[in-house]
Amino acid sequence: MKYPAYILLFTGLLFLLGACGEKGNPNADSNPAVAEKAAAIFKALQAEDYDAALAQYNEGFFKTQTREGWRDKLKALQAERGPLREWHLRRSQADTRFSGKFFLYEYTTVHDGNKRLHHLMTFVWPVNEDDIHLLGHKITPWQVGEED
Repeated sequence: MKYPAYILLFTGLLFLLGACGEKGNPNADSNPAVAEKAAAIFKALQAEDYDAALAQYNEGFFKTQTREGWRDKLKALQAERGPLREWHLRRSQADTRFSGKFFLYEYTTVHDGNKRLHHLMTFVWPVNEDDIHLLGHKITPWQVGEED
């Protein structure tokens, strides 16, 4: 059976676009150690163990906001949104610099009543160190109309 050339070309183009334009996160699991660090934070928040969550943060994080201030913010968000039920990785991105490798992870957390929060987390794996550090964590309310 012969296929017209345009059908073969169209099919090949679909395969190519499917490989290039993958929806979601093609490198979500590019570094399991980063995902484990994030999961440790979310598990601690789920258990409302704020000290265990804060133990995952780099001390440099607390130069712009005190540890107590961040703990209060986490508690306030939990009080407003309800207990943390689950979290989902939306996107991740890795970037290598002279000082180390940086990872930008976006998560959505789901709370009681399907209330959600958006987490943008920046991790770094310094060149001369064996451990990954959480350098930045921005939490914002989930915007209406955003997709999962």
